[in-house]
Amino acid sequence: MLKHFLLVCAALSLGALLGCSSPPPPPVVQAPPPVPLYTTSFVCENGNSPVQNAVCSNQQLAGLDVQLAAVYRRHLGIGSIFERDQVLATQRAWLLTLQTSCNVPPSISSANRQLIVPPVGPATASCLAAAYRAQIATLTNWPAPQTADTQGSAIAKYVHYKSLDSKQPALCAALQTASATALGDDGAIDPTLLPGAQEIAGSHGPASGPSPQGGTINVNLYRAPLYAGYQTRARSVGTLGPDALGNYVESSSNGGGRFTTYASQTGDYGDIDAFTLNGQSVALLTDVIGYNSPAPPGEAAAAALFTLGQGTPAPACLFETYIMPPPLSLGTFAEQPSLTPFLALVDSLAATPPAQLADSDRQDTAYLKQETRWILLNMPRVALAQAKDGNWTGWLRARHDQVLDTLYNWSQQSPANQAAFTQLFTLLHPAAVDLDTIYVQQQGLPVNDAAQATAITMMELLYQASINISPGLGNGPASPADFNNYKPRYSILANP
Repeated sequence: MLKHFLLVCAALSLGALLGCSSPPPPPVVQAPPPVPLYTTSFVCENGNSPVQNAVCSNQQLAGLDVQLAAVYRRHLGIGSIFERDQVLATQRAWLLTLQTSCNVPPSISSANRQLIVPPVGPATASCLAAAYRAQIATLTNWPAPQTADTQGSAIAKYVHYKSLDSKQPALCAALQTASATALGDDGAIDPTLLPGAQEIAGSHGPASGPSPQGGTINVNLYRAPLYAGYQTRARSVGTLGPDALGNYVESSSNGGGRFTTYASQTGDYGDIDAFTLNGQSVALLTDVIGYNSPAPPGEAAAAALFTLGQGTPAPACLFETYIMPPPLSLGTFAEQPSLTPFLALVDSLAATPPAQLADSDRQDTAYLKQETRWILLNMPRVALAQAKDGNWTGWLRARHDQVLDTLYNWSQQSPANQAAFTQLFTLLHPAAVDLDTIYVQQQGLPVNDAAQATAITMMELLYQASINISPGLGNGPASPADFNNYKPRYSILANP
């Protein structure tokens, strides 16, 4: 033992003589002072782009960011998918100019990975404030959304009111008939359109209103976050919270295998309205329809009518309102030999957004892209109605020409780009055939409508492939009427 101890000591002594001893501990570096974080539309603590870090540390800029986010998200929650494309492209193009045009210094990380945000000088802060105010003005003055006259009848092809439970047969039958008419006319269940109905409060009226029985009825309305596409949603009315509809569904023998708390997956409803119907106070809770529906494939979205009075609200009627169409629920898209690899290639081309965009901005684009794709693939009648009634045909063809030029110019930058470009356009024609077949056989579209819907979808998919190559492509606001006489330079299904 002593011999071993001496050998170890000798080795340590030799190491010290040779300069091999353990290095001294690093000097203690004082951490930079914490950056003041003000309330913004994004999470400052997550670490963001240099512009966002500058906004987090400046109270005036933080306030302007909140204002801009409100008007920007309001536009994303309304209008057609093509208007939303314009808003997204305009916002992306604007974001990409800020760091350079306002000389925003890059954020750096210290040795211990603490974020160091350089102070925002007066000139930079003033430049950013002016840019934010200009963008707020642009979006505030954005043209009103185009109304699709036939969108209601298109939505009615996917949405219906099918009775699942009727505790008050006369009331439920009247609501079912009136709702079917409202769906065909407006594409939504708006109680203000129902004969004999008078809105008290809710998604189609004020947030609160006087109850005929006395007191006030309050509906909790809010601007939902990204998962709901920034739409206006509703959480509750009176004592009817997010579980009320799910509990009714579970208690009904015809309701299907729902979980009691299914609505808590999103914690809200598509719409809640309190109104009087033929003198009776009621509340209609409507599940979300379509892409944002919490219902998994094979289960239908639902709506429930509750009677309101002096006591506890009582369930009166339960309806199935929407069921995911066969192409999604049966996996038909995955079985298409050309459409599936085409979609995968589109996603790979759009997978790398510009580095200047913060994570929150990238999430907006990625999520809303998926929502648009879902509508195109699963509810093509709706997209077709929006394109026709909004007069978007000429604008779409003009943007499509720009997309094809963008993709071609990108293909010339490297052999890898050229290979991807060739593969994309090799798959284009057969993918369109796959899609047209789905629209006719699975969606039941007439042949001419299917061909038009296929053209719109393929133009949109190619646009999605190019938005990170040319982020401002298709920005607006542009009036579709300005493109009525546009003469396209390329065919929709162009050859490479």
